[in-house]
Amino acid sequence: MNFSTKQLDRHDPMSRYWAASLALLIAASFRLWVPPEWTYTTFYPAVPFFAVPRWLISSVSWALIPLTIGSCGVVFFADRTPLFRRMGWLVIAVALAFGFVADQHRLQPWAYQSFLYACLFCLLSSRLTATAFRVLTISIYFYSSIGKFDFQFLHTVGQDFLSTVTSWIGIDVGQWGQRSRLFAAGVFPVAELTLALLLIVPRTRLIGGVMAIGMHLGLIVILSPWGMGHSPGVICWNAVLAGQAYWLFVYPQRHRSDATSDPRLPENEDICCRSLRVSLASVIVLAAVTLPMTERRGRYDRGDWHWDHWLSWALYSPHNSRVHVEVHRSTLDDLSPGLREFVAEDNEGDSWHELDLGQLSLKARGVPILPQARYQLKLAIAIAEQEGWTHDIRGVLRSASDRWDGTRDERWMNRFDAMQEAAVQF
Repeated sequence: MNFSTKQLDRHDPMSRYWAASLALLIAASFRLWVPPEWTYTTFYPAVPFFAVPRWLISSVSWALIPLTIGSCGVVFFADRTPLFRRMGWLVIAVALAFGFVADQHRLQPWAYQSFLYACLFCLLSSRLTATAFRVLTISIYFYSSIGKFDFQFLHTVGQDFLSTVTSWIGIDVGQWGQRSRLFAAGVFPVAELTLALLLIVPRTRLIGGVMAIGMHLGLIVILSPWGMGHSPGVICWNAVLAGQAYWLFVYPQRHRSDATSDPRLPENEDICCRSLRVSLASVIVLAAVTLPMTERRGRYDRGDWHWDHWLSWALYSPHNSRVHVEVHRSTLDDLSPGLREFVAEDNEGDSWHELDLGQLSLKARGVPILPQARYQLKLAIAIAEQEGWTHDIRGVLRSASDRWDGTRDERWMNRFDAMQEAAVQF
């Protein structure tokens, strides 16, 4: 079967689009993917998912960008050879998986999404990948919206969004009553949930797609340096999602005839092989769509297994579990220069100074810190071991907040070994 480049692209635009987008996202967050020696950030240690040799962590860091960017190039330029495209996506999926294992910090939401897409590109024909991507994308909007119907969002990040938007039109929300400000902040998750519901119904899918594009363009403005000043990777991801909304929900409604054939599916392909691939892809999609339901089981996360916050699409929602870390005054003289600016003043006069892991992540890695107590606690332990703070560090482990009143369960860790004991539960 011979198809021109134009014809192949018309039927399968998402593969090339996401390959280019992934290369852009990795470039925007390159400090997360390269060896720390290249960016002079050795004071920020990698936190693997489980104990692995140091040489493996180093090898993965050296190989990640060449493998992923090179494979993105193969996918983008292999117009007439679908087999090369699939092999390119297979390499990307494997490289990302090793990257996550070697350092949990790389499990950014867009990287997790790219890993899922890479698996599906390997397993499915273009017609079926489009359907699978629509299901995954709708689930992202749905879980992201319901995660914001939350005390913490409405009182913190939602208020930041609201004040940023209203400041551009000369409105001071500080003069509003609390009830009015909470209702106004609730407009953001309501709009996101509405577009998710519109995308489910074929007749309203075009409207939902246009709304999604508008939402992401609005977020780019809000999160830009003229707004809340978020990291470049976050802004790039919103730009990518705006383009994805066009390819998945707007373009198919305008070119319905393009979906009638599938050039990537050979007519003589073995039916059993095809069924196996479709079944495996279905399991992946089903897991990705259902596991987020476990993110907030129980009021305080006591003893229950939970899917990670970002993997559950808890985006821009501050209800996540976290760790507050403090170091003793005695450590300051020998502090690594890269850490010094993230140690706060001793405002309480007790000789303990907060170490701001969130700002440290943004400065050293150029991306938000993984919003997961498991990661933040193990990061603090790794820094303490690297700096020799085994008797000069303490912390507070805080659970995810209650949806209705914002309260959290807290566990104080007054010694380094108490922090190590707490980490065992993860």
